Amino acid sequence: MSIFDWFQTDKGSLLVAGLAGSAVSAAMEWTGFLPAIRKIVVGTLSALYLSPLAVPFLTWILGGLSVPPENASGVGGFLMGVVGIVVIEIILKAFKLKRDDINRGLFPPSE
Repeated sequence: MSIFDWFQTDKGSLLVAGLAGSAVSAAMEWTGFLPAIRKIVVGTLSALYLSPLAVPFLTWILGGLSVPPENASGVGGFLMGVVGIVVIEIILKAFKLKRDDINRGLFPPSE
């Protein structure tokens, strides 16, 4: 299987959609070259691995908007590429808050 054949698979199309979405996000919020590269990498990876969660979530949020099933994963991948950095930041902030609570003694570790 060549790389071009792989891009035609579900994972390949998610990667391309996530790359496109994260590139749009990086271009719209340009803060420099290295932050843009970071956004593109994080957005692409989050689209690749979080898109299966995005499709049902987007169906719920967008209500009656119907997207053909063959395009749903691409749309989900693109949108996860755009907002992936925000999703990852929320997850990391939740872990940091929990860590800080543990360090302050609010939640003593279980034995």
